[in-house]
Amino acid sequence: MYKVVYIDYNFIDERYPNTVDDGDKFFTYGFGSIYARKFRKYNPDILVECWKVDSRVKKIYEKEIENVKFIVFPSKRIAKFGHYSPILIKYLKKFIKENLNVVFNISSIRHLLFYSVAIHLKNFPLVIQHHGEASAIYKYKINKGIKKLFYALQIPLEWYAFKFIDVFFVLDKRIINYLPKANKKITIEVSTTGVDEEMFIPIDKKEARRKLGLNPDQKYILYIGSLNYTKRPDILIDVYEEIKKERNDVELILAGNEKSDPLYQKAKNSGAILYGYILQTELYMYLSAADVYVLPKYKPDMIFLGIGMLPVQAALCNTPVVGESLRNYAGINVKDIGIFADDYGSIKIAIRKILEQEIKFNKLRETALSIYSWETIVINNKIAFDNLIERYVKK
Repeated sequence: MYKVVYIDYNFIDERYPNTVDDGDKFFTYGFGSIYARKFRKYNPDILVECWKVDSRVKKIYEKEIENVKFIVFPSKRIAKFGHYSPILIKYLKKFIKENLNVVFNISSIRHLLFYSVAIHLKNFPLVIQHHGEASAIYKYKINKGIKKLFYALQIPLEWYAFKFIDVFFVLDKRIINYLPKANKKITIEVSTTGVDEEMFIPIDKKEARRKLGLNPDQKYILYIGSLNYTKRPDILIDVYEEIKKERNDVELILAGNEKSDPLYQKAKNSGAILYGYILQTELYMYLSAADVYVLPKYKPDMIFLGIGMLPVQAALCNTPVVGESLRNYAGINVKDIGIFADDYGSIKIAIRKILEQEIKFNKLRETALSIYSWETIVINNKIAFDNLIERYVKK
């Protein structure tokens, strides 16, 4: 049997302060932690650890949560280069001397933590889980001036670290064209984050609307997220204003925004229904209430974000999806959960077709779960881990 070690850093956000005083959340917030706990849940016979670095702490913190050993190491955060932790590196060197069969899984590629850890794992299986970040090569290509120089400095680090990767789970295959050409064969597979089906159990649309104080007889277009240009809600707002001229039974719901968002005033002027920050535990009501969920498209410097979790969560709540991110749908037929559309015209046509029920969707929830449930994701990951361990044992 082997161990799995997930390595990540504590992401700091004002909505999720993620401090030592937050108890278990200090350890469990973030992608690496989610993967570690889910992998352990579906593989109780495999020991799992999650190592994280945090620039705010001065000592090592340890705790076992959901049968996963969590360790948080102090680190130095070097501006946009990210985290470097001499204490973690020292611990790692000792760990790999005492443990032979270990699969290491690092979250994120363009980060000093990845660069500094990967170079010590020549004799161990190394898996990278892509979370939408662009490679240094791509960032160099699209930027100018000081930014271009900044990413140029990262390219050699990225190239060298890629020499140690065995499996790279990506969200979007287009990133392959912008990855370093390593001197070893890297297995590249599409693998996304799973969804917690218990949190997204659909309820009847009219009931959901009554809970939210909406008119049960109207039709609703939904977008959840900040009103900035990352996911281009400006396109959706323009589409809504045009559709509103043609029919008066359609409303646009924009949730999860703040008054300081760049597009807030544009949204308000459109007559959309604006909800501010909403709890994760309340998302299912909004997703169940909508006739269609729209994630228009990603801006050019953030094009590798995959299908996105909200479109999958919408499908779990039996609401079809429209948008460009459906190009990364992992199933056989994207029409099972929505309509791919990537500009003003195609988005408008797709929304119309769904509102007018020209296209009907059956078994949205079942379809999404067959591909994006945590159990499915973990099963696929374990197959890759098993193959790697077998290969390294034979060496």
